[in-house]
Order: sequence, then C-alpha cells, then structure tokens
Amino acid sequence: MTRRRDALRAAGLAATAPLWPAAARGKARPRRVGIALSSGGLHGLVHVGAIRAFQQLGFRPYAIAGCSVGAIAGALWAAGLPADDIEAAALDVSWREPDRWRLPRYGLARLGKLEQLIDERTRGARIEMLDIAFAAVATNLATGRGEILTRGALAPAVAASAAVPIRYEPVEIDGRKLVDGALTAPLPVDAARVLGADFVIAIDVAYRPYEEAVTGITGMAFQMFHIMVNQLIAEQIRRADHAIRLDVHSLAMGSGERALIDFGERIVRDAWPALRQAIGT
Repeated sequence: MTRRRDALRAAGLAATAPLWPAAARGKARPRRVGIALSSGGLHGLVHVGAIRAFQQLGFRPYAIAGCSVGAIAGALWAAGLPADDIEAAALDVSWREPDRWRLPRYGLARLGKLEQLIDERTRGARIEMLDIAFAAVATNLATGRGEILTRGALAPAVAASAAVPIRYEPVEIDGRKLVDGALTAPLPVDAARVLGADFVIAIDVAYRPYEEAVTGITGMAFQMFHIMVNQLIAEQIRRADHAIRLDVHSLAMGSGERALIDFGERIVRDAWPALRQAIGT
C-alpha cells in the first residue's frame, strides 16, 4: 500500500488526514500501528483528549513513543490507565510554574513531583512490563545523542524525557545524565519504529516560532529552542506514515487546559469515519 505522509496544520480548527487501520482482510496481517506523541508543554494536553477518543473508539495501538509531555501522556496510556485517570494525572501537573523543591546545581527546579506522580499512578511500573510497548526519548547530556528508553523504571524515564535544560535538572539513569528528548527527537517517529511499529501516526503539538513575539534574552533563548525543535520535527514527519500538526497556542492561552483536552478528543472523533479507512491490507 502506498504510504500517506500528509502533514497537516490546524489553527483553531482541526485538520486531519486518514489514520486508522481497517480490519485485516483475508490472510493479511493487520498493521502494527505506532503512535508518536510530540513534546509541547501545555499544548500536550491535546494528547490527553486524543487518547480519550482513541480509547472510547476501541483503538489500541501496537506501540507508543513519547517525548516530554508526549512521554507523560503516552506512559499513562501504555500502562493501561483509563482516560479519566490520565486526564486527572495530567491536570495534576504544574504546566506554568516550575516545581521548586530545592535549588539544584544545573537548573531552576527538579522534576521530583512529576516522577512521583508517574510512579504512583502506574504503581512503580517498569517500561518492559507495560500493557502496550512504550518508549520515552531523552538526550544524553554528556554525548549529545538521543536515547530511546525501552527498559527500566518508567517514572525516571518519563522525567528525563521532560527535563527541559536550564529550567530543570538532568535525571540520572544508570550513571547517565539525561535531559529533554526534544533536543534530539521532539516527535519520536523513529522510536515507534524501534518498538516494531510498521505504520506510524505522528501527532505534533509543539510550540511554533511564530506563535509569540520575542522579548528579552529569555524569550530569545526559547525562540532558538523552538526553531531547532521544529526543524527536527519536520525531519521526523517525513519518516511518519501519517501526521497531524496542530497549532494550539492561541487556544491554550485563551481558553486553558480543559479546552485543549476537549480539542484533542474532537480531532479524533470528527475524523473517525476517514480514519478507519486509512490503512488497508
């Protein structure tokens, strides 16, 4: 079957292309569908709504790969949590202010509360024991290389994937200091392939360079980061079988967190008739 690699953008309204595997016909093997969930901070609450729709529509992916907020939402999904519990956990995360438990050496804050939340909600799960194959992506601070975390304790892997440099301390795993996966793989399509997916749906809700005016040195630093992240995302989207790109910053700033969750759910529900026909065998 010819691959479909439509990269779509929505500003206020969702634009989607077909995503969903049709039932296997005859002796053909069903697609192993992987979901790649991007970084995006507050924007990532869209992932939570999308997961709710996926669950209610009875869709179970073969694999999930997540970066930063995508790793948070994806980990809870892979651990088998129902949508209501994923939403409650996501709304427990402080999206606008750092977690200031103590003054660290490398950054402004630690991710202790996030790690604790994941550990409690998943009952101390290990990645290799999750209901759905899962990977969190992070960046090795010493080598500059991306790492795909597919084994070991789930909570520190998710925290490492979300550890934005400067703002948060690195997370140490097996002697390696790991930081935000967005530095190397903000949309982890390749990680989903590593897990065995043969059809990857990429959902991108990252911040865009054009969404806010640049003011001050901090604004300049984050602008450079967003430019880099979007370049990396463009590369990964070319390797996805299907992608949805959403511009949701105005919604996030104007309507808040629950509006983002509702928006993510609506995207999938509105697209459902077309999604079912996306992958034939």
